[in-house]
Amino acid sequence: MISWNRIKHFTRDEFQDPLHGPESGDLINGEFLFMIVRLRIDTGWQIAIHWKVGGAVDVDGSHGHAKKSYHLKDQGCKAIDFHFLTDAPINQQFWEIAHAGFTGIGFYPQQNVPGWHIDNRPREESFIWKFVNGKYDYFLS
Repeated sequence: MISWNRIKHFTRDEFQDPLHGPESGDLINGEFLFMIVRLRIDTGWQIAIHWKVGGAVDVDGSHGHAKKSYHLKDQGCKAIDFHFLTDAPINQQFWEIAHAGFTGIGFYPQQNVPGWHIDNRPREESFIWKFVNGKYDYFLS
């Protein structure tokens, strides 16, 4: 169980499945949460998690994620979608994410605020992509 009173910069509400209430935020993987907190501390940039649209924990697959998505409870709740609250260039944002050790990185440049997907999949399944004009463009697919 996560001791939320000991977690800096985030609350369990920010990780919740919007269809299952704040307590579903407790399902976020602890190791992955540590990585997110470390990213926030290392960059100094606030992280706005897209939980309201299912961009964090997905208890039962109700938010349109792929069958093997790391957002899903069955896959360990090791993914979030978010954007940084910063004026830093996108390339710098990518560098910070990549060097924080995330093994799944997706970029969504056409959102109102360009956003990111990060996850903690096994290293041998590492993946980087961007989603533009309704299509996924995979690096090393």
